[in-house]
Amino acid sequence: MLEELSSDKATGATGSTRGIERRTILKGAAWSVPVIAAAVAAPAASASVNNANLALTNDVTSLLALNVLDSATVLTAAVAITVPTTLRVTNGAGALSGNATVTISVGRPSGIPISVGRAHGFGVYRFDSTLTTAGQRTATYQSAPVVGQFGFPSTTFTTTKNFSVGSGAALDIPVQWGLAGNRTGLSITALASYPVSVTVVFPERTLTAASSILVPVGAGIL
Repeated sequence: MLEELSSDKATGATGSTRGIERRTILKGAAWSVPVIAAAVAAPAASASVNNANLALTNDVTSLLALNVLDSATVLTAAVAITVPTTLRVTNGAGALSGNATVTISVGRPSGIPISVGRAHGFGVYRFDSTLTTAGQRTATYQSAPVVGQFGFPSTTFTTTKNFSVGSGAALDIPVQWGLAGNRTGLSITALASYPVSVTVVFPERTLTAASSILVPVGAGIL
């Protein structure tokens, strides 16, 4: 006991000082708890994205009236064409939320050789019930010396969307198509199948989906 008291005197510590030191240590320990909890909770968002799937669904076959993008022109198909109408995100365990970059691309139909002149392609007219803008879309034709641009255009649409999908739930996003580019009097007399691909890029993972737009002979819109 005498040794302990003499030690406290030597260091200048008192009973109240030691109590303050102990409270300070306990207070610091309490502040560290939320930091540990946040570090443990962070991977949950990544896990929910890994459980999610993407698909283009709800194909519709109809005599569709299609707007020519960036134009007042509307063309109605004389023969029923088939288009997907919904981008569906199906979630697994864990809530899925956050911003992601959405890109929808439509390629050129294969097996239809065109060396001179241009035909229509397809692009996104509305996404999630909102009109798209020229700044969100591209349409690129093939090009060659003398003849210039020719064939079908390949198109892209890009936007950013905030996703919020509950555990085990699904989110349906409507997609409406329009005609892209411009045509120069070509007569397309072949079945045209346009490949469609979608990528949704989250920080943790990229989701993908694929489908096609089918235009039979005689539709009169290409």
